[in-house]
Amino acid sequence: MREPLILASLSPTRARILQEWGIAFSQMDSGFDEESLEISDPAKFAYIACMKKLESTLALLDKRGKLTSALDSGVLCADSVVSVNGKLLRKARDKQEARNMLELQDSKHISILTALAYQSKRASFVDLSACVLELGKFEPSDMLGYVDSLAWVGKAGCVMIEGFHKRYIRRQIGLESSALGLSIEKLVRFLELV
Repeated sequence: MREPLILASLSPTRARILQEWGIAFSQMDSGFDEESLEISDPAKFAYIACMKKLESTLALLDKRGKLTSALDSGVLCADSVVSVNGKLLRKARDKQEARNMLELQDSKHISILTALAYQSKRASFVDLSACVLELGKFEPSDMLGYVDSLAWVGKAGCVMIEGFHKRYIRRQIGLESSALGLSIEKLVRFLELV
């Protein structure tokens, strides 16, 4: 029986994915502020933010005297960003920024890039995956209702493929789990090997 891994993310969506796949875990904040990064390239941002989260998590665990036991069970970090025509979209800070992001995505191809990093005493694994979505035309009243609902808060690029965006997806290339923020199929395949 595998010890519960440590998910260094407070994302309820990532927690739900692990639960759905029957992976035992405990959750903690990585302590890293991704807003401190000044990187405009979407793939580079996701990768570096993920690695900085791992570095910060390991330092926090070491400071608390829990690093050895954490590496026995494994530490998992992830970061996701959205890219539209190469432009990096992070988390909206207010309704106007959310609306601007959604208008940028309307009827376009968007890429959701998710980096994940797993570290244990036995092995380490790093992955950067993309899920590309071809979106249809947003209904203006639907989009404004989504903005007013605040369901986009904490979502990279305000993308919610399990909610608002779902009805507008015309085509998907890549794993849905990557678009949700944790490429679980790749992680599970790796964990089966170690």
